[in-house]
Amino acid sequence: MLSIGMTMIGEKKDSFLFEAIYKKYRARVYSIAFRVLKNSALAEEAAADAFFNIARSFDSIKLLEAHKLEYYIAVTAKNAALDILKKEKKHMDDVEYNDEINFTDDNIGKYDYSFLKECIRKLSEQDREILYLRFNCSLDYTTISHSIGVSAAAARKRVQYAKEHLRVLLEGQG
Repeated sequence: MLSIGMTMIGEKKDSFLFEAIYKKYRARVYSIAFRVLKNSALAEEAAADAFFNIARSFDSIKLLEAHKLEYYIAVTAKNAALDILKKEKKHMDDVEYNDEINFTDDNIGKYDYSFLKECIRKLSEQDREILYLRFNCSLDYTTISHSIGVSAAAARKRVQYAKEHLRVLLEGQG
């Protein structure tokens, strides 16, 4: 991100100033973003967006007093994080999901325990882990998403796919 920001700024003197601002505030920007998003990957993305926005408006803000610059950077970081949070929530609303589509506890009981274990062993490690987190640990999708570094919607979808893979194996189709 630093190199992109520096290329956006024309004068060499301003590039050094931007670099100094970046180095001074990068941890704070990440911290603000992480507090809003509670996900390190998304916080990194928000921090990059914030510094991109700072670089775009650098001519206007480079003359600000230190406390005003600090406030501007904090607000920019928070807004970048909120934008990503809004996109994540919208994406989560757009993902169609029904937790009951594959099988229920009632019909999983009809399978022999050893056959069930064998089918679970045939699943990919990622599928086994996500099913373990969801059903053995009874974690919600947000907690699972933090654990595996994806959005809650993606975690929900991965559980759905893993359940479908297990259903296919149980029915002898895979």
